[in-house]
Order: sequence, then C-alpha cells, then structure tokens
Amino acid sequence: MTTEQAPILVAIDNPALHPEAVHIAAATGRPVIDARDVLTVTRHSSRAHALLIDDTYARELHRPPGSLPVYFLSDDPAGVDFEAAMNSHAQEVFLLPAQAKELLSALGKQTQFENASRDSGRVIAVVGAAGGAGTSTVAAALARVASKTGSPTLIDTHRYSGGLDLLFGIEEVIGARWGDISLGDGDVQRSDLRLAFPTTDDGVAVLSSARTGINDPFRLDAHDLDRVIRILATEDLTIVDASPGSIPARCDLAVVVTPAEVRAAAAASLIVSECNATNTPVVLVARHRGWSGLNNNELERVAGAPVIAEVIQVPRLARTIEVSGLPQRLPGTLDRAAHAILQEAS
Repeated sequence: MTTEQAPILVAIDNPALHPEAVHIAAATGRPVIDARDVLTVTRHSSRAHALLIDDTYARELHRPPGSLPVYFLSDDPAGVDFEAAMNSHAQEVFLLPAQAKELLSALGKQTQFENASRDSGRVIAVVGAAGGAGTSTVAAALARVASKTGSPTLIDTHRYSGGLDLLFGIEEVIGARWGDISLGDGDVQRSDLRLAFPTTDDGVAVLSSARTGINDPFRLDAHDLDRVIRILATEDLTIVDASPGSIPARCDLAVVVTPAEVRAAAAASLIVSECNATNTPVVLVARHRGWSGLNNNELERVAGAPVIAEVIQVPRLARTIEVSGLPQRLPGTLDRAAHAILQEAS
C-alpha cells in the first residue's frame, strides 16, 4: 500500500461528531474506513494512515494501535475526556467543528512526513487462500529469484509454521528469530538488521519463528512487524509470508495463492475485498493441486482479482524440500510464477 493509499480510520460513536469526522477524513482524498466496533479498529489500525477516535471507542480500546497516529475528537469544550484520550495514546486533541481546519492540517502534515520518509524498497505479501496452498513455497521461490539481482529479506509471520529457515534448509544457521531482536527507540540500519538473521548461500535473509519445546511468551503483533518492515523497506525487496490478518501496513503488492477450487476462491474473494478496502494492490496466483474445479477466468470472476501466474503440482518437490530444502534450481512453474510476481511489483 502506498503512502497516498493508506486509509483514515474513523472510530466515532458520537452521532453529532461522526459526520464531521467522516467529512474531514474524506477531504484528505484518502479512503475512509468507518469503524462500527473496536474489533474493526484493531483489525485495520496496522494499515491505516491515522485514527480519528472519540471517548466511547477510546475507553473500549484494549491495546494502543501501535505507531498509528491517533487524533482524539470531542464536541464538548467543557468536558474533554483526557483519560480516554490518553488510553488511546492520542497525540493531539481536537474540538469539532471549531478546530476542523486544524485537524485537516494535522492530517496533511502527517502525509508530508510520510512522503518525505518514503523509502525506495518494495514489500510483497504472499497470502494463502486455503491451507496447503503452497504459500510458503511461493514466497521462498520469490526470494530465491529476487536474490539473483538483489538482497531480499523473507519474513515469516506464522507462529506455528515450523519456520521458513527449515524450507531453505538453514535451520542450523546461527541468527536471530522472532523474539530475539530488540529494536529499541534508536535508528537501525537495514544492513545491520539483515546481518542478524540467518542467510542462505544465495543471500536471502530469513526472519522466522524460533523452535522451542518451552512455552515461548513472545507473540508477534502488528507493531513488531511494521517496525521491522519500516527498517527493511528502505531498499531492495521484503517478502512477507503472511496470513490474511497479518498483511503489513506497508505493502506494495498482496499476492493471494489460491487453489483453483470453489471454497478457496470464495476465501480469496474475502481477502481481495479487504485489500481493496485499504487500496492495497492485489493479484492471484492460481494453484493447481492435481485437480481443479475452476479455470483461471472463473477464478478471477469469483475472487475479483486477476490471475498473473499458475503453479502446478510438481512431483517429488515436497519430499525434496523435506529432505534438503528448496532446490537452488527451481522447478519451472515456480520460477515463472516468481518472475511474474516481480514483474507485477516493479
């Protein structure tokens, strides 16, 4: 998602305040997500440009929305609930309609700040529409092809996946996993961060979950993911093996790996609609698992996004990966899909 595309999230319960807030958000030219419950706020906060919130939603907010700029709104100059504002980690409080111009200016300055700090790297999220779609394999193949011309980083957001380092056969390589890194408040350089991760022989840095027999208290959240991506996305390519709920705020392209089957296509349709709601560019990779109930045209029609590549079943590939990791010489179907994704993101 580009800086200009990130939506403004409006969480206003006050019926007098709500239309004012929506009007100002729309005046920025950005998409507007009108939240009707706290779950919607939590779900979209990692991808939004800013959050406009009132006392009702602020009191119900169970956790701060990460690094998202929060503007607390009130229509009562004599009774601003500053405790609720603090609970939402608001950076400014505005009275509407009196300070509508000031709020619009603050949102504009936030855009200028983001544009000034916009980095040249690309972020691609690879998402599966169904279990066993081969999402991690596609993400790893994408990283492998990208390593021929650059220094990509591959991020695993799945706690129970076993780790993408296993897929590359580098599980014994020393390096930081999720829970091992502490970024603090200072500036961290992309090159220094990548050096901390285990890296393949062809230069793919991999950040995945640790494997442990104890109950690891670390839980990856949107704030941790976005902080790492902000550092890595300063240059080159960052690939995120993501669940539908963990597509990062900074995302230049979402790739939904979709088995050409009715139920998977229906699931892909929901993922596509959520990407469209946040103006995240989204495409499909059709996955043929031996039998397909849909052709590409039908898959596009059901899911609502274009199919840019197909991945067919590769005999013995699963066993090869299990024994020795993803081969350096990729099967043609994966190589072609990876090149198509890179072309789409360029």
